[in-house]
Amino acid sequence: MQRRSSSACWDSPLIGPIALSIVICVFLLSGFLLGVKGLPWWYQLLVAAAGLAAVAQLWLTFLTDPGALTPAASQDPLVEALESGLPVPEGHLYSRDGRGTWMKRLQQQQQQQQQQQQPVGWQGSTSSGAAAQYAKYCSTCHIWRPPRSHHCSTCGVCMERWDHHCGVVGNCIALRNHRFFAGFLVAAQAGCLLLLGGGLWRLRLRGLPEPGVWMGVENLLLIFLCVVYGYHATVLLFGTSHCLAIILDITTKDLLTDRQLCRNAPCCPGRRSPRQLLAAWQRVCCGPVLLRKQHTWLALPAEDGPAAAAAAAAPVPVGAAAAAAAVDDGSSSWQSSSGGNSREGLQLHMPASAV
Repeated sequence: MQRRSSSACWDSPLIGPIALSIVICVFLLSGFLLGVKGLPWWYQLLVAAAGLAAVAQLWLTFLTDPGALTPAASQDPLVEALESGLPVPEGHLYSRDGRGTWMKRLQQQQQQQQQQQQPVGWQGSTSSGAAAQYAKYCSTCHIWRPPRSHHCSTCGVCMERWDHHCGVVGNCIALRNHRFFAGFLVAAQAGCLLLLGGGLWRLRLRGLPEPGVWMGVENLLLIFLCVVYGYHATVLLFGTSHCLAIILDITTKDLLTDRQLCRNAPCCPGRRSPRQLLAAWQRVCCGPVLLRKQHTWLALPAEDGPAAAAAAAAPVPVGAAAAAAAVDDGSSSWQSSSGGNSREGLQLHMPASAV
């Protein structure tokens, strides 16, 4: 039991944020003791502010609920009917993908089509050749998840607007914490650049690159620190790419799987029009900050994760016909209601499971 408990401790998601916090503190300590020592107070204040901002954004990324969708305790009766070959309302909208996952083709709301030329949200372009959008059924969480959502096998639940799972920060990067993740990377990169600039500034003040100055112990340490700061600043360049992804409303999952992504340029009519980008920025950058549930913190066995998540759900028993109506109603309102709590929003549109 002690060996298993020790292994679970080392597998805890807390290890990553704690280790990164220690690394940031070591960088700041080396900077103030040597790298930016003796430089103007305002420069040292900028270094301290960047380091504190990086630590704060890191823990916000870890502690914030990424956008977990509440799982159901049992299989949707609509899916049971589909697998049994029984007739269901609007059965022509349901199909399976190459992996055998049930999908439902979403229908655009007629009232929205009359009010504007393009559909709301991530619904494809308005051309006749636009790709259809599908809601997929998760056989693990037993829910119909909205477009761009994905099931994370590490966290054990489906995440809304899923980007990727980052084991370093110990959490999924999705709708609610993508902003904090990008902010952490940018703040850490800014801190490394400031430390690099301070180190070069100090080397210049100490006489470099004049001959005869290279062999000083402090100068050699400064050169070594500048190399370390410069390396990490270069590695953290991908933080800029995450900022660009938020601006363009693109996720890592989209880049890997969406074949229609390159057919709709930013700020052009379609799913990334200026109006749609503004709505996406509001959802990603101005959404509520919700603490993640405790069961996603702990180092649970892989098979216990979905079970623990399902135990927290409160499904409402309905029939197969009502479930189909819930899916149909939800397909037109995911975008409008996703600005609030993702768990509460999903309960409004997902088909409830029967007990």
